[in-house]
Amino acid sequence: MKRIAVITGASGGLGKEFVRQIINEVDEVWAIGRNVAKLEGLKTEFGQADGNGAAGSKIIPLQMDLSDSKAFDILSGRLVSEGGDSAVEISWLINNAGAGRFGPSKDFSTSELATSITTHCTAMAAICNICIPYMKAGDHLVNVASQSAFSPLPYINLYAATKAFVYSYSRALREELRDTGIIVTTICPGWIKTALLPDTLNGHMVKFPFLVTADKVAAKAIRDARRGKPLSIYRFAVRYVSWLQRHYPTGFSVRVWANSVRKYLK
Repeated sequence: MKRIAVITGASGGLGKEFVRQIINEVDEVWAIGRNVAKLEGLKTEFGQADGNGAAGSKIIPLQMDLSDSKAFDILSGRLVSEGGDSAVEISWLINNAGAGRFGPSKDFSTSELATSITTHCTAMAAICNICIPYMKAGDHLVNVASQSAFSPLPYINLYAATKAFVYSYSRALREELRDTGIIVTTICPGWIKTALLPDTLNGHMVKFPFLVTADKVAAKAIRDARRGKPLSIYRFAVRYVSWLQRHYPTGFSVRVWANSVRKYLK
């Protein structure tokens, strides 16, 4: 039986690090993303890295726009064409796709609102439903939420709200799947140094506290998933702030955050 990893948002940042750190333990990595050129570039990059092209040949690019519900047919169709659950086992499912930006809620278009909710919420849940029938005891389902899931956050309001959905959905799904032996782990990282983070906002240099690199977050997440942990948060400082978010009065946390961001929006 072919053992595969399905990773969304795989073309860069945290998703690419998951590809790098998992590729040697599966037969194939199904790399999902919107940019086909970047997905194809993974084959070249990882093929050159191992010197003989073997790692690159494991990568199967799947171009999918997860804001479009028709995209899910691509994944389900590919699984069926591979021979169904008797021929394919999904050892790792990592729902990582997502994006967000700073700004007042009133500045977001209806299209942006729909895209964010569909990508972070609908697509994540749909891909879980598609992939779970192909998973067995000991396999790992990893959903990427965020530290922002623990508190309402003005000016990244939509992003934080959708990540709260990911957190809640994933924790409940873990319990639903307990008897199957499929291990669900939710990742709630803080700021990660990727191309998604702006260097400036309205001409102001942005300082992101406790900024970390994607490789550290991915390594911690994989390690925690293997240990069967329900939650993975890299770095003590981020875990501590996450604890404060959950235990301080919500109004206080919201006000502190809003005041720290407003200076960048003027």
